Amino acid sequence: MKAKIISSALGLLFTYSCSVKEPIVNDPKVDEITEIAPKVEEIDTSVQQSLRSYNLIDILTIDSTILVDLKYATADNFMGFILYDTLNSAYLQQDVAVRISDCQSFLKDTLPNHSLLIYDGVRPVDVQQQMWDALDSIPPAERGKFVSNPWYGSVHNFGAAVDITICDENGIPLDMGAGYDDFRDIAFPSKEWKFLNSGELTKEQHGNRKLLRAVMRSQGFRNIPSEWWHFNACSRDQAVVKYKKLMYESGNRD
Repeated sequence: MKAKIISSALGLLFTYSCSVKEPIVNDPKVDEITEIAPKVEEIDTSVQQSLRSYNLIDILTIDSTILVDLKYATADNFMGFILYDTLNSAYLQQDVAVRISDCQSFLKDTLPNHSLLIYDGVRPVDVQQQMWDALDSIPPAERGKFVSNPWYGSVHNFGAAVDITICDENGIPLDMGAGYDDFRDIAFPSKEWKFLNSGELTKEQHGNRKLLRAVMRSQGFRNIPSEWWHFNACSRDQAVVKYKKLMYESGNRD
């Protein structure tokens, strides 16, 4: 029954998302956000101030209905240990956070009991470097499919990319046919047809991915060919012009 509901909702979402041509970047809610109360008990005040100087805010201060499971603040990630010392929520550029909130509203208009779940937001370059180095057995050209070269920087480093999925009414992530940070080809959106034909990716799993893409595209986010969970709010070139790159959790050290 759930599969039928999601399939029906997907049709409505896909039809709507196809009509969206440009990212929504002038949302009036951005102008309404002038003061964000810091979570002093959760993150060091100096780090908060540094993040705010980059215009980075906790997504939960924009929309508390969104779920967050920051994987690199735990050992539940492909590295197997905690990478974030102070970050414990998804921080994003203010305008990007507003667009994520609009994605959540878009999802709930059709599936009220479902919710977006964020796995990662802004990612400091020094953490990006650790990830890059950990995959040194993979040639750089191939490695870039999984972790952006820190020399160039990832859209994550600017707080303009998000790793995200959808949860059902019980808070359980929908089955996408591959886990988060799964490096296998089956996680590649660009290769879904191959695994659909072989039966390794079911129609329901593929439908869940299409649902996520429709929700994110409704507000101008674009996914990448190698990760079903990764969505960019803009291109890397645009991010360089619009935002500051976060080198460390505590900011850019001199």
